[in-house]
Amino acid sequence: MEPMANDDRDHDQDFATARQAFAEGDLAHALLHIGCALAGNPMHPERMALMNQIVGAITQRPDAMKLIELDDPSVVEIANRSYVLAWMGQWVEALDLVTDAAEMAPHVPYLLWAEWWMQQRGALQAMTWDQFKDGILVDLMKISVNCPPNMDKDDPRLANVQASARIIGLIRDVHGNQPFVWIVASGIARRLGQAGEALAMAEHAYKMAPGWNTATTIARALMDQGKLDDARKWFHKAMDHDKEGIAAYLDCGDMMLDAGRLDDAIAEYERVLKAEPDHEWAVPSLKFAEYKKYNDPNRKLALLRMTEAGDGNERARELAQRLDPPQAWVTYLPRPADASSNALDDIFQQMFQNPASHHGSTVKLKLSFVESPSVVAAFWLQMEMWGPQVGFDYQVDTIQQPDPRQPKTQVPYNVWAWDGTQPKPALPRPDPQVVKQLHLLAGEPFALDIWAPRAQKLARELGPNALQHLLAALTFPPKPPGSNWRVLTWTQRAQVATTLVIAHLDEGWNGSLRQKALYSLLYGPTDWTTSAAIVVLGYLARTDATIRAEVLQAFAWMQSIIPKQGFTCWEYPLACVWLSMPGLDDVTKKRLEQWKEAILDNKTGSTTVHMCELEAKRFDQAAEMQKAQAAQQQIAQGGGGDPDPTVFPGQRVARLSDYVKIMKGMQAGNFMGALGAYGLDMMSYSQVATAWGQKLAADPVLNAKFAAMMAG
Repeated sequence: MEPMANDDRDHDQDFATARQAFAEGDLAHALLHIGCALAGNPMHPERMALMNQIVGAITQRPDAMKLIELDDPSVVEIANRSYVLAWMGQWVEALDLVTDAAEMAPHVPYLLWAEWWMQQRGALQAMTWDQFKDGILVDLMKISVNCPPNMDKDDPRLANVQASARIIGLIRDVHGNQPFVWIVASGIARRLGQAGEALAMAEHAYKMAPGWNTATTIARALMDQGKLDDARKWFHKAMDHDKEGIAAYLDCGDMMLDAGRLDDAIAEYERVLKAEPDHEWAVPSLKFAEYKKYNDPNRKLALLRMTEAGDGNERARELAQRLDPPQAWVTYLPRPADASSNALDDIFQQMFQNPASHHGSTVKLKLSFVESPSVVAAFWLQMEMWGPQVGFDYQVDTIQQPDPRQPKTQVPYNVWAWDGTQPKPALPRPDPQVVKQLHLLAGEPFALDIWAPRAQKLARELGPNALQHLLAALTFPPKPPGSNWRVLTWTQRAQVATTLVIAHLDEGWNGSLRQKALYSLLYGPTDWTTSAAIVVLGYLARTDATIRAEVLQAFAWMQSIIPKQGFTCWEYPLACVWLSMPGLDDVTKKRLEQWKEAILDNKTGSTTVHMCELEAKRFDQAAEMQKAQAAQQQIAQGGGGDPDPTVFPGQRVARLSDYVKIMKGMQAGNFMGALGAYGLDMMSYSQVATAWGQKLAADPVLNAKFAAMMAG
């Protein structure tokens, strides 16, 4: 078991194991477990006594250093090595390591060891200023920076920060002439709520060494005292010392934003962006501040887009969550949790690098119970995007009751049909123009207040006659906006967007087209479309009190018919959306919270994947060789048609000679030049290569022409 510096272990058991191992002479094992025991309380008297016995025995051995060698060590092993080195009087490395351990596990007060050792004779004198700075002070600063000012008394990191303050006092006695000591000391005092001391230390540091660092230290101390205008002056003064150090403007902007002084925050962020227009912190911060000031949905949308662009902007994510605190199925859509979805996602990962190589293969999926048919829709969408012909063998052991394949009651519209246990769309493919519009809506980050006006506008443009196309788009979803999308997650998101459009097809409620359609999805076969109906009905009920009671009654009935066996994809969305309803009494809230926790703890129904594998196509080498020889003979005899056919009309790499030119250029080492000649990059080339690979694999004559061109 890997040692951990947390509360997940039984520290008493570790202590007993260490004592037993020590009695048996197994010092390495004893050291490991006494270190784990002390992670609960590094100064525990009885455990410390055993630690001293073990370390004393280790240091008597000629191979002592070998016993504490570190190879990808845990926090406990780092702390143990520091203890042994301190016992041996090797203070520099011991103190460096123990502060590393405290930084890695700030809730474990390892700095009590550092404080104790620094009071031993010769310890302080053994270290140069640079060793103090790089080995101790930097770690103390990192520990404090990650803690909030004026820490709560029950914060588990408090003991380390308090020890840091006492350690700083010891260092100051030796190196009090170094400004960095006072900078770190001021930061620690801020965390301990010692505002006056923090400011005094910061001012002392500035007198010693006027500069950017010391000026910003004063600014932060003033900020803690609520003196924002004075703090702002000092942030600007820091810029006088370092014109390139725009972080002072950034910190000032954050200070003003947190205080709700939006105009001042905007001014500071604009100063940053004037120097660095694409600053990854200032850009989303400015959009957030402007949205808060103007309540402009376009600025919110711009912020949300940053959360999904590329790898996503972490600052944008943080600010987006300030606007809409995370609520599953209300402010964000979790990824599908079906066992079949998770299994299929693994298959997609296997195919991702070279989908064309799996042409003719079959995915075999065998489940204990029926799950969401939209998993199958997502599979076919992925294959349509990638191109290869891959079969899907979907098998189920047991049909749970009530039968999830059947509507829960009579409904006027249905999007899924079943052939035994094989799901299939109940409607033909929708109008491509409708699908294109849904693609644009679902391509925007999920936020119901952003989506709803767009969905309403689209619904008005399409009109009620588009209902069948919208329902069909639930089983034939649009393609995602880019190759990096996980298609399973996208399919679910596109279904919610489509359902939101359906919810705005007409006016009124009782007897309306939208009411019939939404309840058809809610009461239809169990699927992600059921979850989409729950999300959208919940949104409508939150914004329209006149339908709230009806929707809540529907939710209550849905809860009552959840099958006891198997995973029900809409159970968790139902609990989450129901909890978001205004006006719930305390008893109902508690009941729903308990239900939600039971779902998260897997105490409700579940489905098992008995098999999910990608079965390769059977390769008949003799037959393939015969096809290739026949194709070569046909070409040699003057057959086979155009020797340089146009395979992809209208595309950049249209003719066979185009593809050969790229391949030869790449073989010659001119990789990027070969792609650039056709306006391609690596992402677009992978699509071209996949398409050509499929064509060549399926057409022996074309493959023979390709081979002849490559050899020429």
